[in-house]
Amino acid sequence: MSTGDRTIAARPPGETPAAGRWLNRLGYAAWPYLLLLPTIALLFAFTLYPLGQGLWMSLFKRGIVVVPQVESTHPVFVGLSNFVHLLDDINFRTTLIKTLVFVVVAVPLLVVVSLGLAVLLSPQTKFYAFVRTIIFFPSMISMLIIGVIWAWMFGRNSGLVNYGLSLLGIDAVPWLEDELLAQIAVIIVWVWGGAGFNMMVLIAGLTAIPKDLYEAAAIDNTSKWRQFTHITLPLLQPSLVVVFVLGIISAFQVYELVVSLTTGGPGRATVYLIQNIYETAFRKPDQAGMAAAQSAVLFVILMVLTILQLRFARKRS
Repeated sequence: MSTGDRTIAARPPGETPAAGRWLNRLGYAAWPYLLLLPTIALLFAFTLYPLGQGLWMSLFKRGIVVVPQVESTHPVFVGLSNFVHLLDDINFRTTLIKTLVFVVVAVPLLVVVSLGLAVLLSPQTKFYAFVRTIIFFPSMISMLIIGVIWAWMFGRNSGLVNYGLSLLGIDAVPWLEDELLAQIAVIIVWVWGGAGFNMMVLIAGLTAIPKDLYEAAAIDNTSKWRQFTHITLPLLQPSLVVVFVLGIISAFQVYELVVSLTTGGPGRATVYLIQNIYETAFRKPDQAGMAAAQSAVLFVILMVLTILQLRFARKRS
């Protein structure tokens, strides 16, 4: 018998060679990453690549359309000068401040309304489920459609809101004709459109809280308010963080609602950051790089705020 035959004969039947075992372990370890490849590809194609392209575009003076045969449309590298010019752009500063005010007012109001609805409608009965469905329904409608509907409802002479006020003896309110009232109208409609989705997020968090804690608190004669502040709010914090983060991102990106509700008016009272970026890119010649710089600023603001909220929530937990 040859040496090779003796080696094969010495190996117990069914035993996998060391190299084979290593390859099997490598295959098992790599399998989850292979499953993630489609998601990673979509993330790169629709998020990371456009983000990189936008940051690169912010370093150029250019228009939206580049024609190779027309030299005047070719991008001109300007470095960080677009960001420097933003500091002197009074229109950008004013729009950014209005957007920050909108976020500071609208997001806490959205959280309070969503939390109140979640607490009131958390019982798992058919009636409450039906009411939750009605309140959630606006979240399934495009903000563009919501803006069109509410523009009719806020009409001064024929709007449903002013009709209801007239029944109470209140004169017609120029909701969309006064600068302050138009901003208030945008906040009201934005909260109305987003409260249903956030309510469901918070209801999911409420159902995860152990009922034993409330039963023990009831035995100790703890008031409902103390149960809410000492049990509900602390244990609901992860869901509240999600609502805050999603609300801030959505508030900074408000655009479709404003376009269909107020078209940015009266004047430019309700022109927020995304609309200003659009107008800079598509209505001003050779300003696509400047619009990309504004988008980069928005990206940095959202990233910083999100990181701060997550770190704050982690420290509190």
